[in-house]
Amino acid sequence: MTLRNIVLLAGLSLFLLWYVGNWAYTSQYLEPRKRLGDEIAKLSGEIEWGKNRYAEMLQFWQQNQQFYARSLPRVPNDAKQYSLWLLELLQLSGFENNNVADTAPIGIFVGAEYRFTIQCTGTLSQLSYFLFEFYYAPFLHRISTLTLIPDEKNKDKMTFSMAVSVLALRQHDPNNPYPAMNQLPGGWYVPRLASNDLATYKTIADRNLLQTAKGGIDKADYTFLTAIIQRDNQKEAWFSVRTDDSRIELKLGDQIVSGSFSGKIVEILEQDIVLDRNGTRWLLTTGENLTEAFALPPESE
Repeated sequence: MTLRNIVLLAGLSLFLLWYVGNWAYTSQYLEPRKRLGDEIAKLSGEIEWGKNRYAEMLQFWQQNQQFYARSLPRVPNDAKQYSLWLLELLQLSGFENNNVADTAPIGIFVGAEYRFTIQCTGTLSQLSYFLFEFYYAPFLHRISTLTLIPDEKNKDKMTFSMAVSVLALRQHDPNNPYPAMNQLPGGWYVPRLASNDLATYKTIADRNLLQTAKGGIDKADYTFLTAIIQRDNQKEAWFSVRTDDSRIELKLGDQIVSGSFSGKIVEILEQDIVLDRNGTRWLLTTGENLTEAFALPPESE
């Protein structure tokens, strides 16, 4: 073998040795180290996120103990007392054929969520009373779905199906759980309603909610307040009835009856009117139909 071949063979060997060494260094050291670093950074970010969330929840519990005090007990058997409360409320509301069922609690970040289903038979007036008392109670609960099925034999009655969700928050201090594990919170109420007067909500029952579903048309949906004008030094409210393209011109003190809606005009403002419906004041703005009227809170004495 000539000297030239020896030199070429040595050079090739050195190149192969460098190539294999570089490949091994990159694939077996640099890339795994980078993947490990990325994984560590990802886990560190998740840990930091978890710490921040925990700190936020801790701050929330410290600043909002009233929410924790309104949660259900975290023991499922104790939380079933809530279903008894629902049954009592259904009976108090006057419903018939009452049934309350519960499912296993679902774990969530802040504690647990209890779900209950309700079936009962009654009227819209009884439903108004039930909803008033339901949302006046202190519990952290809400009605997620509400289904109404008309009774073919009695037009005033219908079957109601409701799905209720209630929260049970984690205790802030494990050594001092509140509320007590075996009882529901109670003895005080939380103002969550627009009005604390049940009479404000009685007008719900005045509306035939099933009229459209049965194929009819509620004329109130198509009666719009279109203008407020000044004529003969007196304001007038003009309504457009789109079912027959007619117009209703009313003055202060006049009564309007259209479909399921009836009321007396007690105030005529620049762009709004106020109507009295069975002692409750309703605000209607120009461009709205009668069913879009907004119930005003009772006037303070």
